[in-house]
Amino acid sequence: MEEKISSNAELNAEYKANKGIKTLGYKPNLMSLAGFINRAMNEPVDLDQLYTEISIGTSVNFKEEIYAIIPYERESAHTFIVYRDTAKLVELGTDAIAKKFLCHYWKMDFAGYKQTVENFLGYNAKNIPLACEEFSLMPFSISRDPDIDIWFNPGRIWDTNLISGKEKTIITLCNGFSFYLDRKGKSIYEQMYRAFIVHGILRRYRGVAPAEPTMGLLEYLDISSSSVTRKVTKGLEFRHIPGYEKDFCEIFLKLHDQFVKLGEKQRILSSLNISE
Repeated sequence: MEEKISSNAELNAEYKANKGIKTLGYKPNLMSLAGFINRAMNEPVDLDQLYTEISIGTSVNFKEEIYAIIPYERESAHTFIVYRDTAKLVELGTDAIAKKFLCHYWKMDFAGYKQTVENFLGYNAKNIPLACEEFSLMPFSISRDPDIDIWFNPGRIWDTNLISGKEKTIITLCNGFSFYLDRKGKSIYEQMYRAFIVHGILRRYRGVAPAEPTMGLLEYLDISSSSVTRKVTKGLEFRHIPGYEKDFCEIFLKLHDQFVKLGEKQRILSSLNISE
């Protein structure tokens, strides 16, 4: 495997050596990327190498299932988008991509979406997964910058390997893409569970019916069957998805109206110098 690039200077040198042209285009096949194929099995993908190979774009294709949204460590405004067979590098932060996801699928802002999801879950949660009918994405803040999240698809996890003596896990997706996550298994499984429940809520809302109420959540969500996904969904069935009698968008609008009325009340009280 090629020696890993260790500095921005080396990145720039390699980039100039190739005349500043990333010849593989905006959305190359993973199997054409040296950073993906030139590594040992289950070793994380060399993102520095990928950065020299993929042209920087400005848009994300939300019609295709996303496997991972990974911020580039050396440039937080640049983010890798991993699909089943391809990858993109875009000039967008992960927060901006999350907002675009919600706008594309639900025409909602994140605060309103979060409140609505929490209403269905029955509790407040620090981290809320993104979900649509077809897939979900769960967030983890990264240790070097807690304000930046990495998002990845729990339904496409093939394996998780804790690195001995470190607070790091290697996540391997079903397409062979692997990356580091500075978390241990328990927190990953807890987030996966929540993401699958939210995925189920929104899949049901879109009218996808199960073969029967006792259909396993694994099969209902149509996610990959791996030892990890089976462990998290063991014993879970369609009938366990909460909020069966609720309408997702109706709850969102109701909460939004309450928020607007509260804001108007506070504005009036403030203008009159009255505190509650």
